Amino acid sequence: MVKMRSLSMILSGSLLVSGIAYADFGDALVGGVVGGAVGSVITNEVYNSNRQQQQSQPKRTHKTYKKKKYHAPKMTDEKRIQKALSSLGFYRGRIDGEVNSFETRSAIKDMNIAYEISNSASLKPEAKDTLIFLGTLFELDRYLIARNNDKRTKSKKIQAALKIHGYYYGKIDGAIGKGTRGSIAEYKGNNGMSYSGSLDFEEEYQLISSAKAKNDKNIEDAIASLKALGVPKSQHLQQNQVIKLQPTQ
Repeated sequence: MVKMRSLSMILSGSLLVSGIAYADFGDALVGGVVGGAVGSVITNEVYNSNRQQQQSQPKRTHKTYKKKKYHAPKMTDEKRIQKALSSLGFYRGRIDGEVNSFETRSAIKDMNIAYEISNSASLKPEAKDTLIFLGTLFELDRYLIARNNDKRTKSKKIQAALKIHGYYYGKIDGAIGKGTRGSIAEYKGNNGMSYSGSLDFEEEYQLISSAKAKNDKNIEDAIASLKALGVPKSQHLQQNQVIKLQPTQ
């Protein structure tokens, strides 16, 4: 209130002075000084008022969000077992690695009965190893038959195919780096092609198609070895037969 009163008094004084500001040069000079003083006071009042309002308002903070890097789920032996059981048609649950869950145990029991391995819901060591191997083969097959045509998917196909042929031992991540190019060069050199780290359309097709045929054969052989763990029906009949002893002479 005091500031407003002082401001109004200054404005009134400036109006009175401006009425006689045309008397002479000295009056004009005084009027200019007073007008400058009034303008300065008004400017200071507006500045201080805006500053108080800015200080009373909460400060806005800008949050920065860091983009998280995607990490593919780690493939464990337990997940490979579930993957194999799923691909064989015995498991329909999530690939979460919980091999002791009811769904996974039920799938194991169904497989054991179907292949005449046993009537239990547990795995024999040989069956476990075969399922882990099958899970790896089915995972490789998934990369080979992927239908997307983007660059990353194609690169994963090449890496999976090289792994099946025994030329690549790294991660299947779709990144064609020094290791993948070296594997391509070695594969081409051993198959009568020009020694380089890249593939043309025909070479890429030959690599993937031959890997698909080899992987399918590996899957077929693994399933056959899994079924071979079962007790043959002939042995079941022999166990159920009652052996009659002939009386001795």
